[in-house]
Amino acid sequence: IFGPVIPIAALFYLGDSGFVKIIGDYLPKGSHGIINDLGIALSQTVPLNQYVSAITLTGVGVITGLDGSGFSGISLAGSIANLFGTALGHGTATLTALGQIAAIWTGGGTLIPWALIPAAAICKVDPFELARRNFLPVLIGLIVTTVVAMFLL
Repeated sequence: IFGPVIPIAALFYLGDSGFVKIIGDYLPKGSHGIINDLGIALSQTVPLNQYVSAITLTGVGVITGLDGSGFSGISLAGSIANLFGTALGHGTATLTALGQIAAIWTGGGTLIPWALIPAAAICKVDPFELARRNFLPVLIGLIVTTVVAMFLL
């Protein structure tokens, strides 16, 4: 399940400021990194609005949160939020918060990060049953948070 996350995240990290640190300063002046430059060029071609941005950041947060911790995807969500915020001209902070919240809520399996297994152990319940019962509230929370972020943008 987690195998595809590593190369995808590495691609984004290298496309951001990591490129200069690893490869060297070969990018043209004014460049924000390969992936960010491609994203800005794509946003010039494909209409990018607050709805697409919010849904995409929620999706990125959910995908990166699948590793279980919820915090590993924060820098990736922040990089993409910076990219979309630059393309939109506003809303970078809102998009960053949305991506981070989605990663943390998904990663913990509950609305409280990392609380699923400890809470199940303390209450002596099956963690799989707890995750199953928390799925709908977490999903509703993600949807409501995404809609609110759309209005804030």
